Amino acid sequence: MLEAQLEELVNQHVTEALIAAEYTLEKVSREMKLVCVTGASGYVASRPVKLLLARGYTVHATVHSLYDPRKTEHLLSLDGAKERLILFEANLTEEGSFDSAVKGCVCVFHTASPVFFTAEDPQAQIVDPAVKGTINVLKSAAKVPSLKRLVFTSSTSAVMFGKKQPESGDVVDETWFSDPVICEQKKLLYPLSKTLAEAAAMKFSEENGLELVTIAPGYVIGPLLQPTPNISSEDFMSFITTGKEYYKDGIYKLVDVRDLAVAHILAFENLEANGRYILVGYTIHSSVIVEIVEKLFPTLAHSERYKTKKGVEKLHYNVSRARAESLGVMFTPLDHRKMSGEGKVVCVTGASGFIASWLVKLLLHRCYTVHATVRSLDDPKKTEHLLALDGAKERLSLFEANLTKEGSFDSAVNGCVCVFHTASPVLVAVDDPQSQLIYPALKGTLNVLESASKVPSLKRVVFTSSMAAVLFGKKVPETGDVVDETWYSDPVICEQKQSWYALSKILAENAAVKFSKENELDLVVITPSLVIGPILQPTLNLSSGGVLSLIESGKDVFPGGLYRLADVRDVATAHILAFENAEASGRYCMVGNVVRSLEIMKILDKLYPNVDQFKRYADGKCDEPLPYNVSRERAEGLGVNFTSLEVCIKDTVDCLREKGFLKI
Repeated sequence: MLEAQLEELVNQHVTEALIAAEYTLEKVSREMKLVCVTGASGYVASRPVKLLLARGYTVHATVHSLYDPRKTEHLLSLDGAKERLILFEANLTEEGSFDSAVKGCVCVFHTASPVFFTAEDPQAQIVDPAVKGTINVLKSAAKVPSLKRLVFTSSTSAVMFGKKQPESGDVVDETWFSDPVICEQKKLLYPLSKTLAEAAAMKFSEENGLELVTIAPGYVIGPLLQPTPNISSEDFMSFITTGKEYYKDGIYKLVDVRDLAVAHILAFENLEANGRYILVGYTIHSSVIVEIVEKLFPTLAHSERYKTKKGVEKLHYNVSRARAESLGVMFTPLDHRKMSGEGKVVCVTGASGFIASWLVKLLLHRCYTVHATVRSLDDPKKTEHLLALDGAKERLSLFEANLTKEGSFDSAVNGCVCVFHTASPVLVAVDDPQSQLIYPALKGTLNVLESASKVPSLKRVVFTSSMAAVLFGKKVPETGDVVDETWYSDPVICEQKQSWYALSKILAENAAVKFSKENELDLVVITPSLVIGPILQPTLNLSSGGVLSLIESGKDVFPGGLYRLADVRDVATAHILAFENAEASGRYCMVGNVVRSLEIMKILDKLYPNVDQFKRYADGKCDEPLPYNVSRERAEGLGVNFTSLEVCIKDTVDCLREKGFLKI
């Protein structure tokens, strides 16, 4: 997403990266795994720290100084940092300095290295810290019995400056190496330091039986997490504002900092990873960058002087992406429109809710402009967490709307290409089911669809139903059954059993399907189960409250202690995929796991061994067969990569603790 990267860099707007759904990472058990990231305050290293925390790792992060807030504050503010991030002060040139940080770790991500291109004393300021620092980190790592792998951050500077220079038609790959003699002769100090450090890392690892994987990134761009600009960002901005080329040949080997972070984690998690991986998303000429900047920022006066330049200069060589892609890296495509919502306006109803808040967050992250409806614009509990999201200032507009008021959604859906209708009352105990649940759900759905049907630009409506509209039919799931999208709840049975929420959802879904057919609306339905995961809103929603009750008292939400669980991030991602995938149609069940409460409690005991209230479940058996399962086939076919049960539970509990709802 080159254009989006440039825009983010120019605005220095830090966006969320993390979302595991952006990349199909190989699933491994990572709960309770301890890893170390050296040089963690830096531009490149901050991202792996963020992503590792998001994936449930505990992280030991080394910084040059614990007393410099510019090195620490952006790390300590990351999600999960309070529970699973520990900072260590370490010095590259001091032997043993990393011992305490790497102790007990299963992987060390060694990114720390000076990034300078000129120095009064190159040996002392650039070469020694890079080479000696690498050896010092590896010496510390070699003492750790638990260590599985070391991932070393090199650079394409250690690739491009060899005896053979790239010529027309060449494809540079991992077999290319820079020559230290040539680097020294040409006074290429940074390439010299990276080449020598990589060679030293390989030699030490071979001699000491360490498993080493090397990542060699190109010119790294993308949003910053740290408060100060790094050298590559400064030089890139200099090129944009002055036209001064960073590379003499005008060829930029670019990689997104978020792709690079993912590559580091894949290099550890993928058991077959080995050797070197060059990370260059695209090799392009500077004139192409200029054209993109001109398109994104036509009002920038300084871009006028580039208008006569042609973006058609033939590249003399290219850089292979084959090994990086085989590792599992999914490079952001050059045509960002394939992956982003830039220029697209969508509407999310009931945006302050648990699922919808995450949907808004991910849509903003993907560069959509979002019209979000809430019941009251004057209630900060409904609005403040939305307005605080990254991108909200530029691309989020809030609208007040009432489900039962006809025409209330007209202004919110106007000009939209998709409406995500999530708004519906979620209540279990009600005094008046008709007025509190059924009427708002049914009438609200028809009101939203009526508004949507007036919009010429509309491409699709994505409707949030529920597994409650699936499981309460004439056929009751039996042992061995696999419930799928062909199962429907029966309104008569729901009414007889006084399952009012299920009744409201099946009636609303049926009405949505009927209206859409009659009015030629393209409708896709998402049916999530009990949704858990970290909450964005300040108040406790019903499903999170149910999990809280189970944790605190052992009281089950469902009869028989059977839970159909889905991570809120997966559910939000499914909604977006249901719009972005042109072939999406019909219904999609969103159930990541069907488990018994005993299994949930045993996972909690494993994750939080010091919490006594989980101990009473330690000897319980989870070998009783599940009465049925729910198919994930269609959801996975849509592109959903379900979060593991352990990560989902851990992130739920950590969030409830962080927000003060859970005291353990």
